[in-house]
Amino acid sequence: MENFEPKKLLILRILEILTEYSDVNHRLHQKDIISLLRIVYGMECERKAVARNVEYLVQAGYDIVSDKTGMYLAEKKFETGELRLLIDSVVANRNIGKRYTKELVEKLAAEGGKYFKNYAKHVVNLDDWRKNDGYDYFYNIELLCEAIETKRQAEFFYDSYGKDLQRHHRSARKYRSSCYQLLLKNGFYYVAVCFDGHDNLAFVRVDKMSDLVLISNVARPLDSVCGCKQGLNIGKLVNTLPYLYEEEPEYVEFVTANGVEHMTDYVVDWFGRDVQVTELSDGNLKFSLMASPWAMKFWLLQFGKRVKVLSPQSLVDEVKAEIEQMAKLYK
Repeated sequence: MENFEPKKLLILRILEILTEYSDVNHRLHQKDIISLLRIVYGMECERKAVARNVEYLVQAGYDIVSDKTGMYLAEKKFETGELRLLIDSVVANRNIGKRYTKELVEKLAAEGGKYFKNYAKHVVNLDDWRKNDGYDYFYNIELLCEAIETKRQAEFFYDSYGKDLQRHHRSARKYRSSCYQLLLKNGFYYVAVCFDGHDNLAFVRVDKMSDLVLISNVARPLDSVCGCKQGLNIGKLVNTLPYLYEEEPEYVEFVTANGVEHMTDYVVDWFGRDVQVTELSDGNLKFSLMASPWAMKFWLLQFGKRVKVLSPQSLVDEVKAEIEQMAKLYK
């Protein structure tokens, strides 16, 4: 016999069962729902009660498909493809420790229901994945979000690995900065900041921050930071600063000197489609785009003799000098 509490929870439990155990390939009949209510929640109810509460859910806007073959919840929080993308992103993120990776994957897999959870079985052994442990990655993200929302400054040490393969502070004193935006670039999470005593925007990797704290100082207004008078265009920054070096983008031109196969693919992957491509008489391609010259130097050098820089002249000189220094190392 039902008691007062289960009656109040019945509609919630039916929704949970439909979410967990049903999809287009696994439809439930009323008898299945009654059985699961008994097994999972220790609740007893009649078919009429199930039908009535399912109708209430439909009236509330839940997309429940019901016919002679059974019923299922057609619309869930995440589609299968979305969950797989999120799970693989978590696994591939080297900044999320192994323990947190497993916990996040379990949470995401639970959103897909009983028949999706098998997908998470490939995340059993993370020993071969490069995963960084020992620092408060998620806690840093939460604090930075709070700093941005409340317009407060933050203080932190910035770390790097020493020859002992351990993390060390780059400076004995903490950095103090105003924080403006979090962004993902090249597989790392960055925060856009302006350091005290500076006027330009800088980008700090969240995984290298330690002992992060918020202070009462009010953050510097973004429109007073050099280059941010009109706000912060993250999309533009991501495309024009391939390595997020703090530098004003310039108009850069280069050509493929020996026909780099799929060069347009590489350019679009890094800089988007806001570029100009011209086919030359010899079959090579000329590319024109806005980008950070300092970052472009390193980006272009990876193609060696297959790419030649045309402008700006300062970048041409930088690349030539770099090549000469590299040649000396191998003499």
